[in-house]
Amino acid sequence: MLLLRRFCPYILGTITVFGFLIILAAPVLIWPLLVFLSLLIAAAVFLLNDLRFSASFFHNLITPLFLFLSGFAFNLFLESQIIKIVAAALIGFLIFLYTEHLFYHGYLEKRYQEGALENLCFYFTVLSVFLFSASLFGFYIFLHAPKPLLLAIIAALTLILNYQLFRIMKVNFWESWPYNLVLTLTVFEFFYVLMLLPTAFVVSGAMLTILYYFTAGLLRYHFSHELDARMVKRYALIGGLIFFLVAVTARWT
Repeated sequence: MLLLRRFCPYILGTITVFGFLIILAAPVLIWPLLVFLSLLIAAAVFLLNDLRFSASFFHNLITPLFLFLSGFAFNLFLESQIIKIVAAALIGFLIFLYTEHLFYHGYLEKRYQEGALENLCFYFTVLSVFLFSASLFGFYIFLHAPKPLLLAIIAALTLILNYQLFRIMKVNFWESWPYNLVLTLTVFEFFYVLMLLPTAFVVSGAMLTILYYFTAGLLRYHFSHELDARMVKRYALIGGLIFFLVAVTARWT
């Protein structure tokens, strides 16, 4: 069983990439493969969780499952086949990376670097926010999906991702929920504003992600008791500069 767990991240990452490629070649299989790959990710996390349906199983499942689903949704709006293949390979590699560190954390502690899962969870959450938000903007722009539905989805997704982020940072639920609520409402309101602007779906997703990265990053340092004025200025400068560059180089229609 230990040998199977050891190779589980490699198997999962490889099958995920091939699953994306099969979808590109045979779109008719999109829904069966979506369900199959989601269940496969759940099975891999279950295996790495000592075959137990515990709270840790559901906590550890959020990051890779949401990363896969957000990557899947984002891939629907990409036009270039080459970019789609690169995106598929990237999602597969990141899922491999997460489950590999999950294995180290549970079964090979000598090779596990303290804080690795926390860092991966943070950056993968930011990436999921970008992929999910850009996809929802794509549904709004190209498929004219109703605003209330999209707003409800982005609020629910942000709430869950924030919960996982605070949990991995070892913040007590009762201490974190006000911050989670405020961060979710911030994303919700900014998402609504961006829906009114004539920007491409990728640009809108990038703008929302910059705001999320800035806010979540400061909260991360706050809960680790490392937040100071210098850190706030650095995040504000970097975030503001990136936001400005995205805004001025975007195509406004």
